[in-house]
Amino acid sequence: MDLVYVIINLIFIISSGILGLILLVFPIPKADFLKNYSFSAKILASAYLLLSLANSAVLFWGLQDFKAELFKFSGIFVSASQSLIFTYGLVSLLIPNLGRRTKRLFLVHVSVILMALIGYSVIFIFYNDANINNLQFFRTNFNHPAVLLRLAFFAFYLYQILIYIKIFRKALRKHQDSLADFFSETPKLKLSWVKPAFVSALIIGLLAIVYQTVPSILFDNVLTSALIIYYIVFALNFINYNKIYETLEPAFLDTEHIDTEPERLLKKASWTAYRQKILESKIFLKEGITLVEIAQYLNVSRTTLSGFINSEENRNFNTWINEMRIEEAKKMMISMPNGTISEIARKTGFSEQSNFSRQFKQITGETPSVWKKSQTS
Repeated sequence: MDLVYVIINLIFIISSGILGLILLVFPIPKADFLKNYSFSAKILASAYLLLSLANSAVLFWGLQDFKAELFKFSGIFVSASQSLIFTYGLVSLLIPNLGRRTKRLFLVHVSVILMALIGYSVIFIFYNDANINNLQFFRTNFNHPAVLLRLAFFAFYLYQILIYIKIFRKALRKHQDSLADFFSETPKLKLSWVKPAFVSALIIGLLAIVYQTVPSILFDNVLTSALIIYYIVFALNFINYNKIYETLEPAFLDTEHIDTEPERLLKKASWTAYRQKILESKIFLKEGITLVEIAQYLNVSRTTLSGFINSEENRNFNTWINEMRIEEAKKMMISMPNGTISEIARKTGFSEQSNFSRQFKQITGETPSVWKKSQTS
């Protein structure tokens, strides 16, 4: 047996087993916000451990088959299962409080995959399977029950990919909107690894299908190496989410409606007066200010404040706050000609100069240094 093949698969078996155990036992706080995260962690742990055991059986019992075959059930089953597991895991991070419709859809897909497995097992017992090595064999065995099931399962897998792309894009957009409607600074909070992880999972799944048609030790080594890297990076990032959930949690919690006299008056009053109060207090210059903090300052609910910002300012909270900060920064640059960009950024509530510069250019069309030079020259 090829030595490189053995080494790579041993690394895969060991790393998958260790990561599976870590995902199974690492502590997750008991919070409603983390229910879906906790559940997906257990599913991922089970998947990692099963993959480790399955590859162990293939390696040590010599079950690897390098014969080409179209629409092989095992390849489709693994790809469809992984697409389901990883997509659910990523979506549960983006939208911790998954809606019933999304949960139901994932449950339906689980049912389809299990029914395909049961159906294939029954057909294999009574009719055996048909080897489809090329298109000629495919045409000859087209009416075989196993072939029909494999074709139907492959069609479902392609449909599954399209559905997951739609679900993921919607979840990502909702996640970004939720952050922008609550936090004044979002760069450090964005799960930037999630999108590449989703795209990589789809690519690996499709490569696994292609591998069935042109199997080789070289292709297997490359694909397994890619899986090792992917599984390690995914697991570490997934576990790391446990460290920032408390920061993200308020943005995804159901809002509380505070039935107070000031709030009832606010609904009748002019938003201009309250906006002026915020501008005069300069509360927006506080580093890390959130929607809730400003709502508490005005003694209103976050829902009401968010509604006013969206309807009256026609912006989300993040954009609105940063626009006011940049306006303040422009005033400071003129009144403090010797002030550094870093100092201005800190005084206007930005924790990082890079984020300040990015926001400044996005709003004004110029970098802070270029704008400052044009005003003082």
